[in-house]
Amino acid sequence: MKKRIAACLSAVLLCGLCAGCGGNGGKAYSVHDYRTSMTFRDGFKILQLADLHLGIESDLKKQLNLVTDTIQKTDPDLIVLTGDNFMYASKAIVDNLMSTLNTACKTQVEQHPDRLTKFAITYGNHDNQGDYPRYYCNTAVKKYAAKDGEEVSQSKFAAFIDYEDDNLFGLTNYFIDLVDDRAKSTADVDVKYRVHILDSNTYTFTGVKYGYDVIREEQLIHAQNIYQNATADKDYIGICFYHIPFVEYAQAKLQYENAENPALVGQGEWREPVLYPYRNNGSYAMLRAANISAFIAGHNHRNYGDVIYNAQSATLADKAIFSFGVKSTNQLYHDTDMIGYKLITLREGMSEAEFLSVENLNANFENVLNGGEYYA
Repeated sequence: MKKRIAACLSAVLLCGLCAGCGGNGGKAYSVHDYRTSMTFRDGFKILQLADLHLGIESDLKKQLNLVTDTIQKTDPDLIVLTGDNFMYASKAIVDNLMSTLNTACKTQVEQHPDRLTKFAITYGNHDNQGDYPRYYCNTAVKKYAAKDGEEVSQSKFAAFIDYEDDNLFGLTNYFIDLVDDRAKSTADVDVKYRVHILDSNTYTFTGVKYGYDVIREEQLIHAQNIYQNATADKDYIGICFYHIPFVEYAQAKLQYENAENPALVGQGEWREPVLYPYRNNGSYAMLRAANISAFIAGHNHRNYGDVIYNAQSATLADKAIFSFGVKSTNQLYHDTDMIGYKLITLREGMSEAEFLSVENLNANFENVLNGGEYYA
């Protein structure tokens, strides 16, 4: 089986390079077509699971049991997987993860009938290195996506939207509005937080070697169009979940490590260099201009935590939260004491200035590192 994997790797990698090959000549959808919503409540919890790397050599039952146990333990409203969910996987493994997530959400809803639990997924550089076509992961998760308000009746709990024939690069370019009332029109609704689920893509050939790709220009413009046109309400806090961190993460790492008092800048531990795209194409600046002030990535297995970028700036627009998720299984490389999950709690009535504070990070961004005990 290992020989088969090695023989297929080059072909699979090249296939993965054109993941989401829309963007040229595809159909132009309205930004509203990429919108789904959830009802916000004070204390709304987002669970991030990072870099599962499920594959044909994984003890799948054990890994999926850990996913289920984590969901039950944290009791989240929204579960977000930030890429590299798979590596050398089969269709059956993809289907198993999606089914497990949907069942876990259904169990949460049965236990808490007064609120809804859903799951969202984006992809990383390894997800397309499997024994399935490029679009298969989206096909698998779409089976569990229902229209707003029909989740419980249909027992489908995926917060997921994508169009195979659209003109956007990547496989996930959708967003979830956390609102006061899902029944209100986009002209009247009060958006508390907006959660972007963004595809940071896979690899690109630089002329010398393969490097990590960038978020493409049409994706960045799409995010700005969402800010301008998705709802009349512009006074919300924007959060983006994706896989490959920006170049600016390396600057944030230095700011954190060189701070006279790092506790005034952030929290966590970054044990390896930031693995960022092959060039800086302005992704961070364009997304910050799209009213996104928190960026939560995966990708680096030995980094975790939350840092306020440019924490000392007196200008709010210069600041942002840069987060690395906690690696959530022991698959591929890892440090045993850095396996777990991130839990983000969102508060009612918080201003952007309050959100972009160390006090908020300390109180509401929890990085749990006890996952290694599961494999002891």
